[in-house]
Amino acid sequence: MATLNPLLDPASQSSASIILPPVAAEPPAEQPNVLFAVLRRWPWLVLGLAVGCVLGLLFHMQRTPVYQSTAELMVVKSRPDMVAGGAGDARVQYLEDYIGPQVILLGSEAILKVAAERRLDEQKPFQNPPPDGVAERVAYMKARFAVARVKEAGSNTPSNVLQLSFKSLHPADAPKYLRAIIAAYKDELTGVYEDASVRQLKLLDEQIARLKRGLNDTRVQLDEAERKLRGVIDPATGAVLVPGISQETPERVQQRISDNRSAQNARELEKIVIENRLKQIRDAGKTRAERLATMAKLGIANDRPFLFGDVKDPESMLAHLKYKKGELGTRLGPGHPEMAALNSQIKVLEEEVAARGGPAEDELERYRRKLETELGAISAQLDILARRIDADEETARNMAPVQQAIRNNEEKLKQTAAELQAAEKEKDRVSGSRSAGAYEVRDVTKPADGGQVAPVLLQSLMLGAVLGLLLGGGLALRAELVDRGFRSPEDVRRRLGLPILAHVPVIRANQPNEVTPAAAVDPTLVVWLRPKTAEAEAVRGLRTQLLFSVANRNHQVIQVTSPMSGDGKSTTAANLAIALARADKRVVLVDCDFRKPRVHKLFGLEKPATGLASVVADRADLGDAIRACEVENLSLLPCGPIPANPAELLTSPRFQDVLSDLRASYDFVLLDTPPVLAVSDPAAVAPRADGVIIVFRMTPAAGPNTERAKEELVAVSAHLLGVVVNASSEQHANYGYGYTYKYDYQYSDSYTDQKK
Repeated sequence: MATLNPLLDPASQSSASIILPPVAAEPPAEQPNVLFAVLRRWPWLVLGLAVGCVLGLLFHMQRTPVYQSTAELMVVKSRPDMVAGGAGDARVQYLEDYIGPQVILLGSEAILKVAAERRLDEQKPFQNPPPDGVAERVAYMKARFAVARVKEAGSNTPSNVLQLSFKSLHPADAPKYLRAIIAAYKDELTGVYEDASVRQLKLLDEQIARLKRGLNDTRVQLDEAERKLRGVIDPATGAVLVPGISQETPERVQQRISDNRSAQNARELEKIVIENRLKQIRDAGKTRAERLATMAKLGIANDRPFLFGDVKDPESMLAHLKYKKGELGTRLGPGHPEMAALNSQIKVLEEEVAARGGPAEDELERYRRKLETELGAISAQLDILARRIDADEETARNMAPVQQAIRNNEEKLKQTAAELQAAEKEKDRVSGSRSAGAYEVRDVTKPADGGQVAPVLLQSLMLGAVLGLLLGGGLALRAELVDRGFRSPEDVRRRLGLPILAHVPVIRANQPNEVTPAAAVDPTLVVWLRPKTAEAEAVRGLRTQLLFSVANRNHQVIQVTSPMSGDGKSTTAANLAIALARADKRVVLVDCDFRKPRVHKLFGLEKPATGLASVVADRADLGDAIRACEVENLSLLPCGPIPANPAELLTSPRFQDVLSDLRASYDFVLLDTPPVLAVSDPAAVAPRADGVIIVFRMTPAAGPNTERAKEELVAVSAHLLGVVVNASSEQHANYGYGYTYKYDYQYSDSYTDQKK
C-alpha cells in the first residue's frame, strides 16, 4: 500500500528530545579465568603438545645410553649369637639383624677406595677408561654404585641377600666395576668393619659426654631462672627464704591486669555519669519550679505534696500565701483589707524563714551531696586500681625475659635428652655389631654385561609433552590477553558503557518469503518478507528498546552507523524502519551514505534521479525527492546522484534545515550514515541527530573498532542510545563471545498447531 507523503500534508506536532535511559555505573572488570582462557585456545595446546613430543623424541635420540649391571651377594654370619626367650615352656630364638651394617659398609668410601687402589686395575681393559686419580675413581664409583637388600619371597621382610648395581656408559665396563667392588669388600670386610666400628664408637663416646655436659649446664640455667622468678622457699615451713619476682604465673598476672582495667573503665564511666548529673544540678535555677524540672530529668522523687507541699512547713505556707495573694490581687486590688492581711502574714513568714537561716534543703541538694560522696569514693577506687595496674605491669615486664629463658631452657633440655638417648642407642647397636663375629660372603648371581636403563623413551616423551603443554598454554594465554575482541554481553556493556539494544541473528536470505512484494526487494528485509522468523523478532525487540529510550515520543531523528563497513548498519536501519512503520509510526528512512548508498537497492527502487544530495545542494525540492514504499507509514529518501563533496553537504546549514522539515513531518527519521572509522561523515551528522545507534558484527577486531567509533562520536557530543550486535551466532564462540540467540516461541496459524 502506497504511503502518503507527509511533507505534502504536514502534521503540526512539536518535536521532543530523546530521554536517554540511565546508564548504570560501570561494573568492575571481571577477573579472567586463566584455565578457561587457555582451554578456549585449545589449538595452541595441541600444537604445543605436538612440538613437545617431537622435541622429546629428538632429546631422547641425543642422550648418551646408560647401561647397568647387577649382582647379588648372600652375607652369612659364621657364628650367629642366639638370644633365648619366650613364655611358659616354649623357647623362642631371635636371630640378630646383622645385614643393616653390611649395607652401610659395602657402600662406604673405605671399600670403594680399596677397589680403586687395588682391584680396579685388575679388570682392564675398559672401553671407557676410569679416571687416573684414586679420589676421582672413588667419586666416579660412588655416583654410579648402589646397594639394597632383597626382600624375602611373598613378604616385605628384608633378607640377608644384597643386590649390587653399577651404571656405566658401556655394557662391558659395568660388570668390571662390580667385580672390583665385590673383591675389595671380601678382602677388607673384617678389618675395615672393625676399624670403622672403633672410630664410630669413639665418636659416639665423645658425643655422649658432650651431650651430658650440655644437659647439666641447661639444668643449672633452668634452676637459676626458676629461683630468679619464684625465689627460694623453705619446703618445711613454706617461708620465703629468697624473694623472687613473683610466685604467680604470668597468665595470672595478665588476667589480673585485664580485670583491673575492666574495673577501671567501669569506674571511669560511672564517674562521667556522676559528673554530668552534678553539672545539671549546678545549672538548675533557684526557683522551686526550675529545681522540680531538674529533679524530673534526673529521676529524683519529690517528697513534698503537689503544689505547696506541707502546709505546716513555713516555706510551704509562705508559697501558699504568695499564690493566694497573686490570685486575689487582680480581683480585690492592693488596698483591700484581705490583701493587707495577706501581706502581714507573708511578712511574718518571711521573717521566720530568714531566722531559720534561709530555705530548707530540698531533695535536689540532698541528691547533690550524695553524688559528691559517690564521686569521691570512685576517685579513690580509680587511684587504687591505677596503682595495682602499674604494679602488675611492672611485674609482668620483669617476668617476661625470665619466663622466656625458662621456656628456652626447657626446650633445650628436651632436645638434648632426645639426642643423648639416640646416641646411647646407636652406641649399643654398634657395640653389639662389633662383637658379632666373622662373616661369609657367597655369590648368588655374578655380574654380567649391563643392559640399557637410560634414556627411557616414555620419560623423554612425557617430559617433552609437559614442556609442550606449558609452551602451548603460554601461547594460548598470550593470544587470549592480546585478543581485544568482546567476550560476552557483559564485556560489551562494561567496555563501551552502553546498553545492548538487540542481538540480531544471522539473516538467512535463502528462506522462503511469507510476503510477496511488488518490487524486487532485498531478501534481508526480514521484518517485511518473513515477519515470523527469529531475525524479525530480534528487530522488533530493537524497536521496543528504541521506543523505551525515547520515552515513546515522536518526531525523533535517529542515526544508525557502524565502526566499519560490512557490519550491516544499512540492513539494520531498513528493518528497524519497517518495524517502526508496522507500529503505526510515520517513518522516513534517509540514505545519508553519499559514498555507497544502498537504501534504494534494498527496497528495489531504480537509481533515483533526485535524492537527499540534490535537496541539500538546492537542485530539487524535498517533496519531489521522497519516494513512497509498499510498507504502510514508511517513506524513503534515497541518496540520489552521488555528490563530489559529501562531507561539505552533510555539514551545511541546508542539511540541518532538511532534518528539521523531516522531523516536523514524521514520527521517526532514520539516518543511514557511513561507517565511523571509514570517513568523517557520521561524525558530522551525529550532533544533528537526537540519538545514535552503533551496529557491529562480532569479529576479533570488533572490540577496539567499536571503542574507537564510540570515542569519535562522544568527541562530537553525540547522544549514544546503545549498540546492536548484528549477525550473532554460535560461531562467535571462537571469539570468546558465548551469546546464543534463540527463541522458545513460534508463530501459529491455528490453535490446533499447539498440540503438535
